[in-house]
Amino acid sequence: KVPARLIHLCYNGIDTSVFRADAAPRPADLSSAKSVIGVVCALRPEKGLSTLVDAFAAIAPSHPGLKLAIVGSGPCADELQHQARALNIFDSCVFVPKTTDVVPWLRAIDIFVLPSLSEALSNSLMEAMACGCCAVASRVGGNPELVGDSERGLLFESRNATELAAILSTLLASPERRARLAEAGTRFIRDGFSLAASVTRMQAVYESFVPLSHEVR
Repeated sequence: KVPARLIHLCYNGIDTSVFRADAAPRPADLSSAKSVIGVVCALRPEKGLSTLVDAFAAIAPSHPGLKLAIVGSGPCADELQHQARALNIFDSCVFVPKTTDVVPWLRAIDIFVLPSLSEALSNSLMEAMACGCCAVASRVGGNPELVGDSERGLLFESRNATELAAILSTLLASPERRARLAEAGTRFIRDGFSLAASVTRMQAVYESFVPLSHEVR
């Protein structure tokens, strides 16, 4: 029963002076890759990463030099590596434990995939978009709001590896479209989700209560 006028939406802010697109050599483990599909996140069940591994396995034979980078640690790490071995794609995968310096890995990823089964407003997705990745995400939580299907990336139904594989194939075949979506995503995050934008929004919320507090008294 809170009045609508007292409800305000304040987005997370990320440091866009750190998370920004920048040309740089790929980490050694990815230096030979022609293209890189990847994700940086905690390896937990709700992230739906088995869908990404299945989709990658479906397209890898048709794309020599393609690599899958999974950066993070968590309870699903061993299971995901076992899945990659069972699908005969382990040699095309790079598993990197959790690191405090994710920026070099994000800049090395051409297509960032967040296949979550549930999600809030993902900092990982925002950071990837800020770093120039083309974003692909499941249609859950705040992902559609960030990606804007066909505006700043592409969306797919969670758990649908076939749909994800088709999207990845389309993007790999169209570098121009991939670059256009990535640039739009980077601009969107820089303009609306920087620390400065977050502070400005929070300041506006606080200032809006100043006259209200006077009325109450």
